[in-house]
Amino acid sequence: METLLRYAAILLLFLYFNQLRSASAQLKQVESDSCKAKQIPYADLDSWYCRNVHESLIVGGAIQKLYEIGKSDLPDDENNPLLKDKSSPWATTNLYAKIGVDLGVNCVSPEKNNDGYCCRMETKIREVNMVGLKLKVLVSGTIFLGEVIQPVRSVKDPICKLNHGIPFTGRPKAVQFSYKYKSGQNRFRSVFSSKPVEGPDKAEFCMILQKRSEDEKGNMYAIRIGGVREFITDTRGCWVTDTTITVKYGDITNESFYDPQVMGLIPEVNDLYVKNSKNEMVPLIETGWDTRHETPTHLILYFTSSFEGINYTGSPESVLWVDNIRFIY
Repeated sequence: METLLRYAAILLLFLYFNQLRSASAQLKQVESDSCKAKQIPYADLDSWYCRNVHESLIVGGAIQKLYEIGKSDLPDDENNPLLKDKSSPWATTNLYAKIGVDLGVNCVSPEKNNDGYCCRMETKIREVNMVGLKLKVLVSGTIFLGEVIQPVRSVKDPICKLNHGIPFTGRPKAVQFSYKYKSGQNRFRSVFSSKPVEGPDKAEFCMILQKRSEDEKGNMYAIRIGGVREFITDTRGCWVTDTTITVKYGDITNESFYDPQVMGLIPEVNDLYVKNSKNEMVPLIETGWDTRHETPTHLILYFTSSFEGINYTGSPESVLWVDNIRFIY
């Protein structure tokens, strides 16, 4: 009888620990699925599609292929320069412009890297010289979460044409990605003509978590939940693999690393525009810092080959490569 009870006890212990292992495995799977759900779609940068811009005959009549991040099997539509994969949250500064004539600017493209692709962002100057229109516009290669209001019809106030941010409720501990950067030494500010600017170029990475709100007039406000902003210098042709940047949460104004000119609130540091519920582009105003434990509603994230590119300033020699963007939880 004692032997039988002993075997029964052993069997019960075995079943108990087996259930614990199964529950633990299920919990890990749930956590893994949750982390996957809070990653950005297409952030491995292996999937791309293309839209075509037929430029006006007066500027050459070429077909400019503008690359975008999204479904690689998206049906090709040669007659739709506004082709968009609605499942992709990404936008680029590959621009379709109607500024007297139809133009295309392609400064972001896929490039082979290991078994897949990476994103190549380069700063370019697009020059148009014809009767009634003389442009020499610098565009920095940029990828960001949001959308570009296209076609672009003016070179005035470029920031108000970029709708920054997507809905997001994750709280990652860090951002991880691989990168390589070639920094141009000769910078220019170029819109209608080019003027030299002192200092070497830098690339930029920025991520901001916000809790947004809208008033009855359609004005958009946000409280800063967390974020990080880094400038990237020349890597001398070498990849920096799986660099990990910690996300800072809460009010960081009293921290030793805080630089108000880099991570200060919007618009004190930079202007930023978003769409309100009326589908209008309006400036976003950050009103303060939230606690370390608040849940965000929106995520801003971008990479750019020239840190002052939004002001038409940078070096046409600058190139930034980025691959495998992911959040660490």
